[in-house]
Amino acid sequence: MAKTALIILDIQTGIFQMVNDAIDTNQFVAKMASTAAAARKAGVLVVQVTTSFRPSYADASPRNQMAMRVKAAGLFKDTDEAVQLHPAIASGAADDIHIKKRRVSALYGNDLDIVLRSSGIEKIAVAGLATSGAVLSTVRQAFDMDYEITVLADLCADSQPDVHEILIKKVLSKQAAVVDAEEWLAQLEK
Repeated sequence: MAKTALIILDIQTGIFQMVNDAIDTNQFVAKMASTAAAARKAGVLVVQVTTSFRPSYADASPRNQMAMRVKAAGLFKDTDEAVQLHPAIASGAADDIHIKKRRVSALYGNDLDIVLRSSGIEKIAVAGLATSGAVLSTVRQAFDMDYEITVLADLCADSQPDVHEILIKKVLSKQAAVVDAEEWLAQLEK
């Protein structure tokens, strides 16, 4: 059986606040934490990916619109509270792999791919925030890198629920298996 990693995207305080009006955040983070715990117990490598920038924003290209918005607002510096994992996730994540990303995709400009390949990972399950950002970009890049991908639909969210639904049903499903966390965990037991 191919080794699997659960990649959890941007469950950090500053980004989590952006979906407060779109989802039941308490239920979401509780399910994310319990899924990660069950994955660890099943021997799945759990990877926590967060977005941050150097305090000087030396890594924020003036050609990148998102990075320029972040810089203009003074957000997501490496030293900010906003880049810390949500407390409900952080409490169980001490032994997880922690990756900082400087762009939208979790696989760009850092060592995540090296960690996955060095660990013999062939399958990834992707969960996190936001469906229209990190989830979409990471899945599409992982697809091009020949990973076998599962998207945990109920553990992805977006500030725009209608965009989340379209992406899950019509876009991501073309490049990944799309299931709920419970179904994915049941598949791990087989």
